[in-house]
Amino acid sequence: MSEDLQKVKTLLKVRGCSGRTVTTYISCINRFKNYFEGRDLEDLNEEDILEYIKVNFVDLDYSPASINVNRAAIKYYYLVNFKKELNDTLLPYCKVYRRYPYILDTRDVIILLNSTNNLKHKIWIALGYGSGLRVHEIAKLKIGDFSHNLHKIRVVGKGNKERFVPFPEFTYRLLLKYYEKYKNEIEKNDNCLFPSIRKDYDSIHVSEQTIKNTFSKTKKKFNLGPEVTFHTLRHSFATDYIRKGGDVWKLKSMLGHDSINSTMIYLHMANDFSEIHSPLDEGL
Repeated sequence: MSEDLQKVKTLLKVRGCSGRTVTTYISCINRFKNYFEGRDLEDLNEEDILEYIKVNFVDLDYSPASINVNRAAIKYYYLVNFKKELNDTLLPYCKVYRRYPYILDTRDVIILLNSTNNLKHKIWIALGYGSGLRVHEIAKLKIGDFSHNLHKIRVVGKGNKERFVPFPEFTYRLLLKYYEKYKNEIEKNDNCLFPSIRKDYDSIHVSEQTIKNTFSKTKKKFNLGPEVTFHTLRHSFATDYIRKGGDVWKLKSMLGHDSINSTMIYLHMANDFSEIHSPLDEGL
């Protein structure tokens, strides 16, 4: 890795950023550097960078979130290596429009669970819906993170922040069968619950993409559209929790949100409009 990128990587780690964030930033910066190969990056201005973002992301209909993470990575690169603060007015933030997430009901999830006999795949779905875990959190789980007596799972989430989530009895029963079957393999891999089977993969645990790809194959059996992703299970967990009278502040803690605003969306998602009468119900 070049000296300038190594400097970015080191400072991000010192800040406590997750490995995922570090990898994303380095990838964004590498793409930017390759685009301007042969030019002196220090001489570029906001207009040059804005054109780069337009051609490579805006014109190709990338999401606002993708555009913003590339913008943030480039800004950080200039601040770290050239001590140059890029102007926010000349290099604006892309407004992100909130879209309510798609959710599944319990019956849909049960159908997905019953569609596979693979214990590992069942547990992934159960952890997503029953405990509200993100894909990368599931991939990194170890046996020691589970406490059946306390009915909770220890999770290390974004920014290496630790929290606890529910450990349902249903998931426990699946996990018990799974552990009995794969105990030796798990113990050989530092008690990693889902070890990687790929020899070319540089991590001991299963990749996030493997979990996502497996879920995609499962959902296609039931013609579920692109709006349904593995993360939909987490949204469904949160919405169902609120529907059953759960406290929004407890949900914030379980989901690992920094701001209560991120959690409040589930209050609206959980609203039941079935008892609200429309004028059309009265024959108008």
